Amino acid sequence: MKGQNFTNTMLCWNPRGDVCLIPWPDTTGESDAFERTSGACYTHIETAGFEQRKAHAFIAAMHLIIRDGCDPVTVHCALLGLDEYRDGLAPELVGQNV
Repeated sequence: MKGQNFTNTMLCWNPRGDVCLIPWPDTTGESDAFERTSGACYTHIETAGFEQRKAHAFIAAMHLIIRDGCDPVTVHCALLGLDEYRDGLAPELVGQNV
């Protein structure tokens, strides 16, 4: 089974609110509940190489936290579902749902 990554998953969030990962394509409309999205719903991210997608995951995390006021722990816990995000973390943080 293919893991969750930015080739098959979109990151969805509301400023100062919920953050979650939704399979792409979103055939159920689950992402409609969110103001902002990133990840596989954008072709340039879906088709990028792993290292580029990894950089995007960390850049997105900073945007969610700093620009959009999302809780850092909420962002971290949601992004733990992405291969690209986990690959950039220290080993002791990978299993850490705070």
